[in-house]
Amino acid sequence: MASDKQKKYIKYLLGTNGYDTKFMHAKYSNLGVSMKDRSGQVDNWLAKLDQVEANNIIKQLLAEGKD
Repeated sequence: MASDKQKKYIKYLLGTNGYDTKFMHAKYSNLGVSMKDRSGQVDNWLAKLDQVEANNIIKQLLAEGKD
C-alpha cells in the first residue's frame, strides 16, 4: 500500500501537470491507468496503489512536468 505521503505528492503532481485531482479522465491513460479505474475517482485509484506503483507514477509525473 502506498504511503499517505506518496498519495499526497501524487495528487500535487497531478494538479501541477494539468490532471483533474478529483475525477479520472482519458488523460490518465498516459499513466497506465486502466479503463475501469479511469471511470472512478482519483482517491479510489490512489488507495489501490502499492509503494512501487506509486514510485513509478511519481517518476513519470516528474518527467512529464519537465517537458
